[in-house]
Parts: sequence; structure tokens; C-alpha cells
Amino acid sequence: MTSTLHRLLAACLPFALLWPGTSLAQAQAELPTPEKIMALRVVGDPQIDREGAWIAYTVGTPQGQGKPPRSRIWRVAASGKTQARELPAPDTASEEHPRWTADGRYLDFVSDRPLPGDAPQPGVAATQVWRIAAQGDAPTQITRSQGDVSAFDVSRDGTRIAYLAMDPTDAAAQQATDRKDDAVRVEHPTRFSRAWVRELPNGEAHALTAPGLQVHDLAWSPDGRTLALRVSDGTTLNDYWYRSRVVLVDAASGALGQVLESRASAHPLQWSPDGTRLLFGRLGDHGMTADLTVQDIASGHRTVLANDWNGTLWLARWQDDHTLVGEGQRGARGAFLRLDARDGRWREIARPQIPFQSFTTARSGRSAYLGIRDDQPAEVWTLDNGKLAGRTDHHPEVAGWAHGQVRELEWKSSRDGLRITGLLVTPPGWKRGTPLPTLVQGHGGPAWAWWSGWLGSWHDWAQLLSTHGYAVFLPNPRGSEGGGHAFAEMARNDWGGADFQDILDGVDVLEKEGVIDPQRLAIGGWSYGGYMSAWAVTHSDRFKTAIVGAGVIDIGAMALTTDTQDYLPGYFGDPVTNRAAYDAHSPIRYADQVKVPVLILHGEQDKRVPLSQGEMFYRALKFNGTPVEMVTYPRGPHWFYEREHGRDVQQRVLDWLDAQLGVTRAE
Repeated sequence: MTSTLHRLLAACLPFALLWPGTSLAQAQAELPTPEKIMALRVVGDPQIDREGAWIAYTVGTPQGQGKPPRSRIWRVAASGKTQARELPAPDTASEEHPRWTADGRYLDFVSDRPLPGDAPQPGVAATQVWRIAAQGDAPTQITRSQGDVSAFDVSRDGTRIAYLAMDPTDAAAQQATDRKDDAVRVEHPTRFSRAWVRELPNGEAHALTAPGLQVHDLAWSPDGRTLALRVSDGTTLNDYWYRSRVVLVDAASGALGQVLESRASAHPLQWSPDGTRLLFGRLGDHGMTADLTVQDIASGHRTVLANDWNGTLWLARWQDDHTLVGEGQRGARGAFLRLDARDGRWREIARPQIPFQSFTTARSGRSAYLGIRDDQPAEVWTLDNGKLAGRTDHHPEVAGWAHGQVRELEWKSSRDGLRITGLLVTPPGWKRGTPLPTLVQGHGGPAWAWWSGWLGSWHDWAQLLSTHGYAVFLPNPRGSEGGGHAFAEMARNDWGGADFQDILDGVDVLEKEGVIDPQRLAIGGWSYGGYMSAWAVTHSDRFKTAIVGAGVIDIGAMALTTDTQDYLPGYFGDPVTNRAAYDAHSPIRYADQVKVPVLILHGEQDKRVPLSQGEMFYRALKFNGTPVEMVTYPRGPHWFYEREHGRDVQQRVLDWLDAQLGVTRAE
């Protein structure tokens, strides 16, 4: 079939693409649009009670006018025998972090709902912890914190709550701010998130930790005598990810005790049910991997969980004193593992489709997790004796949409025979024999990965593009998650090297299969995917255009300006003394080689990959006479949440590809 005929066929239907073999139902399905995708609700944080009977979770509803999604608490029976039910809340309230008490009698959560009574409560922050009976609808406030509460844990006996709250601004500091006398000493924080303890139901709260110590996570020991904390000396995101440690604290006196781990990862702290062991994460030597570690408190003996598994273990939860359930990704598909706390041995028990780490486990082993399908965004699912079952349906509208066909791929590296995985998403009903206009979309990271299942959001373009006539190739080259620690670390000192060749090898396979039309091949992505897109058009003439979303362009400059300054040295070392290595892998050094049109998208408040990265690539291409367009998003951080921004990103991607690859469609 000629390219001209293909374009006419792709444009002939306003609602679906009528490829040979397309059913009438597929032809009548609605096309997903950026507006529809951005209106999808976001299901998250499934929490199953210890008896495995009920699951609490959150549902975020997108809002307009730059507001973040409004989050609400829902409950559903883990057996699937009852309908999910929303906890009633005031229209303006946002609620999250649902947690069952140990006895299952109550559900506690964080909310900014109006405080009891009509009169303001001086010195009490808006966001507090609230409590309802397990199946009740009338919550009561159980904290009266001066600073907004961000996280909490209730002791097993139910007599105390420990919570994290930001120090309030003192009067003198507020007056100085009001006068605009507000100079800031960089990396000299004055306000910290501290741990507080309050006796329930009506005791006074007292600070457990002193000023000057940032607390990121906390967990009561089962006997109520000790709190495990993950802490740092600074308050930045870099401190959160790379500079924290795990310590034990006396719950009565607040005395800091043993440091269990000086290089902690962000894995949640969890005591074994008998209180003899603590589960935490330990960062790898280069900061791009983490070992989930169980430490025996009395002996100090450590066990690394599933350290020989050839996947990425994201999260683990205690089932009993000796057994944990783990969640992760191997290849392009999720995995659940049974883990032995004594020796770290593992056994895969299920291979679901999951988008990211989020699950909890009951004492029976029944687990609640976020699951997806090719044709359904994340919902609450259960894993029970190896059986997977969906328990919620918050996206009924998606059933009537056209859906791209998701295929899991595997190929071998042309350099060393290494096994590489990825995904291909093609139009509904498409059959081989008609080469397609194609986008190669790179993922962020590099230590991240594409997953099998739903791929439709402001950042995941595959469902949108595939239902509008494109093939979308989603590779997980070396450096990605899903292949074990060694695989994830293969991108060290080699961005744009073997990882780029892995991508080209996958393109070669799909070209030989007749999937890709080589005359209509583009590359795009966000963050590291943006980097790879910029790199591709500086080092290859195969791509007819590139979409660079929040891309790293000058790696050395970013290392010295990003809000996670320990990230890039893990890959390239000292950004001052090793500047030659940084430069050798930076697209900006090869900008004069770009001969195809480039679209640059960037948030103006991006602290991870600063706006200057996109700006310098734009200016370099302009100086070079290369066709380039740049769009910036006011207030936009690295990861967008505003509904209008997400819609605009998707629409620009679709329109840009149509224009650059010569795809026409009906109005």
C-alpha cells in the first residue's frame, strides 16, 4: 500500500481508523483526545486492612484553572462483593493518605476539610489527620498541629499517633517576608518537617525531634517503645532521595539511637509484625539502584531481598514475621514475588500489568494493588492465591474509546547480544503489511522503564497517537529498570552510546517487520526521553523530526543547576573535573549536526531539568538555521499536573507529528 493511500485511509473516518480487519465496533468507537485523557480520574494508594476484608484508596479528579487534582477517599470490599463508596466530604476538601488502624476499627487519613466549629482555630494548620469508623461517614479530627501534617503512623495499641508536620513560620520571619526583607541563604534551611507525638484521644502533642533535622518517614515499633525514622540534615529533594539515613528514636524521650543505614533510599520503613526486624532501602553505590534490606535489630544481621532476581524490586510488604510480598518489574511487565526475610530468596507468584509501585498486603497474603490493562487506566486490583481481580471501575468512559494494540517486544543488541525489551502500540485493527508513521518515544530516567498496559496521559502518548494512525515504539534500553541492578547501571559514562544503539536495533527489527515507514519516523520523549531525542537527531539521519520534552541538553551545566545534584555524578562523576566526559555526551556540543525540525517543550518552573536546558538548545538550533519551535509552560514543574498544560502538550505532539510526517486527517 502506498504512503498516499495510507494517509487517505487514515483520514477517512472521524472516529476510528478502518484498517483491514477492523470490526464495526472498533470503527464506531470514540477516538481519545487530549481533553478526554486529561479528564481521566487518577486512582492511587490502595490500603488493605490486616484482615484482608476492606481496601481504602484515593481518587483524584482533575480540576481546571491550574489547580491540582482534588483527592477523595474511597472504600471497597476486597472480595468484590460490594460497590466502591466515596467518603462524603465538603466540595472544596482534598483528602489522601488513608491508613487502617492495627485493629481494623478505624480508618485515618489526611484532609484539609474545614476544622470543626464556625470560628477559626488560631495556630492550627489547615491539613490535619481525621478518623472515621471502619464503615462510618462522620470523621473526627485527631491532630491539632500548627504545621500542615504530611504523614502519620498510629501505634499498634491505638494510644498514640506520630506525625510529620512542617515548622510554622515564626512571627519575626513573617514580618520580614511582609516587608520583602526576604533574602535567602542557599542550603541553610530554617524550617523543618519534624516528628510529633500525641496521646489519643485528647492528649497534648510534643515534638519528638529537634529543630534542624528533616524527617521524611516514620514507623512505630509494634511494642510502642521505638520509632524508626528516615532523616536528613537538609530539606531539599536531593536530601530526600540521596542524603537520608535510617535511625531509631526512643519514643518516650526522643533520644536518637542507632543509625541503621547511612545511605537510605526512599523505600517506606516497615517493622516486622513481631518487631524484631526492620525493612528499609539502601542506595546502590551510584544512586540509581536500591537494595531492599531486612535488618535484625538485636543481632544487626542483614538480608538483601531478591538480590539475584533479574528485575527491579520496587516495594515489599510484610505478610508475617518471616514472609514478605514484593512488587517490581521484569522486562516490560510487572511482577509479584514471595520473599523470605531470613535469606532473601524469592519466587515469582504473578505477572500482572502494573504502572508503578503501589500495593499493601494483609496477614493472609491477599494484596491490594494498582493494576492496568491495555485498554484501562489504573484501578484497584487484588492478588489472592495467585489470582488477579479488578475491584473498581472509575473509568467507564474508556470502554467506549478506540484502543491501540499493545505488544510486548524483545530483541538482541547488535553490540553484545544483550536482551532488550520494549513495547509496540499500533492502531486498532491494524495488520502487518501497511508500514506506519512511527514515533519512537524514550522514557525518563535513565533508570525508569515503559510498562505493558495502559499508556495514556499527558506524558504517555501511545494511546493517543496509535488511535490517530501512528505506531509508537517504546524501548527499554540498557540503563532502564526491569533488568536487574547491573543492567540499570550500564548507562554509566555512556548516555547516547550503547543505549542509543539498543533503540536503533529495535527500530531495525520493526522496519524489517514492515511496521515502521522509514520515511515517516520521528523520535520524542520527556526528561531522559527528551535527552535521547535531542541526541538522536545530532547523531543520526534516520529521524525526520524530534520532540524534546524537558530534555537534558548540556549534562555538565545541568549537574550544577538541578535540584538533585547527586543524580548526574552517579553517572559521570565530578561535574567540574570530569567536564570532558559530560561534554562528550551532551547534545549541545553537536547541535550543528541537526538538520531536521525540532519541537522543544519545557516547564518554566522545572527545577529538575532547568528551563535553561531547553533554551540553550533552542538558541543553538536558531543560530544554526535549523527549523525549531519552543513552547514553555508558566508554573510548569518537571512533572506536569495542570489540566490545560497536559492537554496542550498532547495536542502539540499530535499536530507536530502530523505536520512533519505528512499525515492528514478529517476535521
